[in-house]
Amino acid sequence: MQYIKLKSEGTIIEFHNNWLGEETVVVGGKIVSRKKSIYGANHYFTVNENGAPVNYVLTSKILDSFMNVGVDLIKNGQIIYENVPLSFGTKSQSPHEELKSKAVAKLIAYDIDEALDLLKKARELDPDDYEIYFHMACAYSNLEDVEKGYENLKLAVQHGMSDFEKILTHDMLAYLRMQDQFERFQESNFTTY
Repeated sequence: MQYIKLKSEGTIIEFHNNWLGEETVVVGGKIVSRKKSIYGANHYFTVNENGAPVNYVLTSKILDSFMNVGVDLIKNGQIIYENVPLSFGTKSQSPHEELKSKAVAKLIAYDIDEALDLLKKARELDPDDYEIYFHMACAYSNLEDVEKGYENLKLAVQHGMSDFEKILTHDMLAYLRMQDQFERFQESNFTTY
């Protein structure tokens, strides 16, 4: 398995490639392209950034005679990254990922205060991880703190969360969804409350 994480302004783009040649591009926790390739492929996808659609092309390719794989990333016709080699192994468990995993376990056990402490520490290590803000919103929803819950959902979306269905169905966000202002918040694509 090979993996790389690229950042373009506020958009985090993950690319996964396995030994069978199955390639997957993930943006905001959502698969935006999946192809099978031996010698490389072009992955076309569109992402909303600051309220406007942005067109991306992520190209996988063989970099050298040793069959090392790399990627190029093009945004609206401009090259952002070129010949970036992929490393072997799966997505590494960074310190912020470990903290986030522990925090989710605490959330599931309804140890909300401990979960929030861990999430805040994880946020200090990676302030661009939208999942941290999403889980913080879950915690604040359970504490019935509407303002902090909405603020963290807003931050999750600003940092790349595109799976709004999760906001509409996750059990721990039920309290936030019950509020009168939730419908307006949803209509703004979770940008204004």
